[in-house]
Amino acid sequence: MPCGQCLWYQHPDLCSYSKPAQRIVPSRKTVDRLQTQVDHYESIISRLFPGKDLATLVSLPREELINLTLTMPAAAPSPSSGSEPIPQAPVRPQKSDGADSLEALEQAPDQDLIVDEAKRHRDKVQGLSDDVNGLSLSVDHQSSYVGVSSISAALKVIFKTAPVARPFIVQSYTETALPSRSNTPPPHTLRTDPNLLPPADVGHKIIEAYFSQVHVLMPMIDEDQFWHTYLYGERRDSPWLALLNVVLALGTVAGVPGDKEEHIKYFQRARKHLDLETFGSGNLLVVQALGLMSGYYLHWLSRPNEANSLMGATLRMATALGLHREYTDGRSQATTTEMQDIANSRRRTWWTLCILDTWAFMTTGRPSLGRTGAAVTVQSPKIPEQMNNAQYLASLRLLPIIHNVSFCKLATKIQDKLACQSLLKPEELFSLDAELVRWHEELPPILRALPETPPQKQRTGPAHHGRPKSVTPSSATASNRNPFDFSQPPDRDSTTCPEVLKTPRAIMHWWYMTLRMLMHRPYLLAVALRRTPYASMTAEEKVAVSKCRSIAGDTIRDIQAMVREEVISGWCSVWLMYQAVMVPLVSLFSYLSSPAAYAHSGSPGQIATDFTAGGGEDVDRWRAQVEVAIKHLDSMQGFCHNAKKTRDVVQMLYDASKHVRQYQEAFHAQQQLLQRRQQEQSPPRQYDAAGVTPGMNVYNMAGVSGQISYGAPPGVQGAQQLGNSAWGLSPNGDTTMSSFWDDMLWDTIPEMPDPGNGGLATGLEQFDRMPLPGQGEDQRWTDWAFSEQQR
Repeated sequence: MPCGQCLWYQHPDLCSYSKPAQRIVPSRKTVDRLQTQVDHYESIISRLFPGKDLATLVSLPREELINLTLTMPAAAPSPSSGSEPIPQAPVRPQKSDGADSLEALEQAPDQDLIVDEAKRHRDKVQGLSDDVNGLSLSVDHQSSYVGVSSISAALKVIFKTAPVARPFIVQSYTETALPSRSNTPPPHTLRTDPNLLPPADVGHKIIEAYFSQVHVLMPMIDEDQFWHTYLYGERRDSPWLALLNVVLALGTVAGVPGDKEEHIKYFQRARKHLDLETFGSGNLLVVQALGLMSGYYLHWLSRPNEANSLMGATLRMATALGLHREYTDGRSQATTTEMQDIANSRRRTWWTLCILDTWAFMTTGRPSLGRTGAAVTVQSPKIPEQMNNAQYLASLRLLPIIHNVSFCKLATKIQDKLACQSLLKPEELFSLDAELVRWHEELPPILRALPETPPQKQRTGPAHHGRPKSVTPSSATASNRNPFDFSQPPDRDSTTCPEVLKTPRAIMHWWYMTLRMLMHRPYLLAVALRRTPYASMTAEEKVAVSKCRSIAGDTIRDIQAMVREEVISGWCSVWLMYQAVMVPLVSLFSYLSSPAAYAHSGSPGQIATDFTAGGGEDVDRWRAQVEVAIKHLDSMQGFCHNAKKTRDVVQMLYDASKHVRQYQEAFHAQQQLLQRRQQEQSPPRQYDAAGVTPGMNVYNMAGVSGQISYGAPPGVQGAQQLGNSAWGLSPNGDTTMSSFWDDMLWDTIPEMPDPGNGGLATGLEQFDRMPLPGQGEDQRWTDWAFSEQQR
């Protein structure tokens, strides 16, 4: 029946009754479940996009969201719920085409006396040739194993992507050893009394140089106790004399010009007190002497294999002494201070050994073999909570080792992963990189703040007919001079870096940048081996390659800006500059060796600018980075005996890149000329995008005989197969490329012996530089360029 209102308005037919909706009251369980889901969503979003507002992400397309997750640093891990994670069975890493190509770069060491490090040093204590760090340019036969993180892997990629570069380097090679290195006296002429010590004033200055420049990087020795023992002459036993002579050797390296050989006599005396029976000793001084010798000094002598082997034995010896464990002492409080000093000395010794071993192994691609783990419970060195001015300065000198402990653990994890698989998974790579960035951001300002770029000035060195000044403090307390104004609380001066910390701060920053670059470099090597254009890379590869190039450029810039005119800083800068400059060099050779770089619509053979992101701008930037590195290495010759050799190697590679460009431009100009002649003499045919019909052999047109491959001169065996499969002239180029690298053996390339033993291989010239028909043996590489008349 219609209601009264509908009857009043005379619309009874529109009257209807709506049944009220039943109100549903959710249960508490449903509310909790929905709230848990929302929390999970927020947690995932915060981890994928830390610091981003959800409203700004809603409108982004899927590809931009993916790129954003790959480029942003990972958020800090959420606190554990208290339950231990369930251990999972190890998963065998999946191998991609790129990984297979990188694994092909690895090579078993040869039992070859020519490249044997031990034989090389029988007649010369300190040599320049170093195949572990790539200074010998010997990539075919090596005396030891190195992995994908090594310089040798980068050199192999360069020589494989641009085969023409290698014979050019062979022909342009000249002896680069300094006369002082070549005439290093043999060991038998340096035999002296192992108990002999330098005059008191000389020894005093050398030890001061050690504690002012070296000790802060590796503070395992108790400085006060060392000075007391030395000044009072209380000990003449072998453990003490071994440690004293190693300190004298390192102090001489740091405190006198780099072209002196005084340190060698102290090294010889120290070795007289260290023999195989020494490893059975339970003396902490012996561990410290062996650690300083193997972790630092032997690397200065360019003896990395001996250093790494001795460091491994030293770590085992330290483990036998229990330095890897943290102990609780239940004695009375009267001995608390003394026991804390002993515990801190043990902590500093253990972690100094681990840090030195980390630095040495980081650029070799070798596994750490358990440097850290669950059984290593020793804590980091401690700083007193309450201290006076002197204690405050001493504590500042411990800051580098305290924060290097965290870096060592991260670097060890990354090193083991790279040794296990050549290419890290993208998500794992970016997560580890975010951990490194977080470590750097959490450093105290006194270690993190970068100094301003100093004005450009001429550094002294042999190339400028000058000598670096000897850096030696004037008194035994020089290393404890107070660089702070203690009239104000220490926290007000937290950003001012004292003089004693500037070199450790720079070295810490360089190693941080180098590790980030080494993590990403395998992706650069992989795409270079596959000749993958930037546009054809996956999103993950683009991010990794771009990061690698960007970090390498920043490293070159930072080393140039932060280096100090002293031996310790200069030597480390040369070592790490050599690592960083390999990235722009690999990028240059990879770019210049690709036909796509010369596929220009303008003048024949002119280099293109759209092969990779940025094109010509990127190429100019890479060249500028290499030139900065060469300039820096040249300026460091007075502070590092390897600087000239390193500079010569980089200069030869840079000159070879210019030769590759000239050769490729001439080759592609000739190819285009031959194609035009063929088109004029033949009826129109259907061509593909590359201007070549399927099955066409452009090398046999117009009377061209022999096989000429991209980037390789005639006579380089296998280059035609590599060029065809990698660059698309073969219909199954990708498949051929993959199988080629799976079956590749580097032993098929002629041997290139150690330059330190008389130059590069003559056998390589016989195979890689064969005369063309009608040419004599006196042919030079300049004859390979096509003349203007031929164009």
